[in-house]
Amino acid sequence: MNYRITQPFLFMTSSSLVTVTGRRAADLKELLDGIKEVPGSSIYHHSHQAYREWQTFDRPPVHDFGYWAGEVLRERSLGEKLSTIDPTQHDDVRGFRDEMIRVIEKHLEGKPLLNRCPPGSEFSFCQSVSVISSTGIKAGDLGEFMAALGLVTNRSLYYHLFEARLRLHRADNDFSIWMREQLKKQELAEQISRLDIAVHSLDQIRARLFAILGQHQGISALELVRRVAQLPVDMVESLLTEILTLPVRTATRFWGKSPRTLAHALTKSIKHNRKGRRSNGSGPA
Repeated sequence: MNYRITQPFLFMTSSSLVTVTGRRAADLKELLDGIKEVPGSSIYHHSHQAYREWQTFDRPPVHDFGYWAGEVLRERSLGEKLSTIDPTQHDDVRGFRDEMIRVIEKHLEGKPLLNRCPPGSEFSFCQSVSVISSTGIKAGDLGEFMAALGLVTNRSLYYHLFEARLRLHRADNDFSIWMREQLKKQELAEQISRLDIAVHSLDQIRARLFAILGQHQGISALELVRRVAQLPVDMVESLLTEILTLPVRTATRFWGKSPRTLAHALTKSIKHNRKGRRSNGSGPA
């Protein structure tokens, strides 16, 4: 049952403007001083940008501080320790910054000689400013929200699931807040909250969102596949890839069908849609 509200969810998106602060570090002491003193927008850029790049370019999500300490300064043990500090597990930039300072200071205890980086490999502190804009896409109930997921980009998903929570100091991601406060869907909100952007790609999260929303609306797995098949081609291809690579248990839990069954049904629906467009003269011959 769809629950209509007076305040629809407005999907936003963001882009980053990156500038150089002019501050550089050539050893751990200088890196530590920089981490302590640069603005939060710089810490955000060097820590969370890794997750945006991972989602966009499929790069491993290792933040700049851990990478530079381990690979450039050759402080392997410290690099590993810093890399395990997950910025997505902190409620704000300050918490992440404080943890980085604690680990580096402990590493520097009793270490009078510091490795210096090769000339030209200094850590250059940058900072990023997010430019937020509206997509114009709104949702007033679960059905409309699900349809909107087939229209918005991964950048919009990233903003609502992660960036807004961190930068605006919100207690949860935007989707869960809206589901909980506007639709009074506590269980649904909790399910979405458990989707971990540090572990799953945005394509994987989009596929799981479709599954979760479909379940809460009583939509069967095969009907959900039929709807997914009508999405833009590049999105369908991404979702098909995610379905095919899901473990059988996960697919069965989320979708109620095996990956093979779902992939076959999705491929069949795609072919049917293409055949229909060709017969109507709206697709390639």
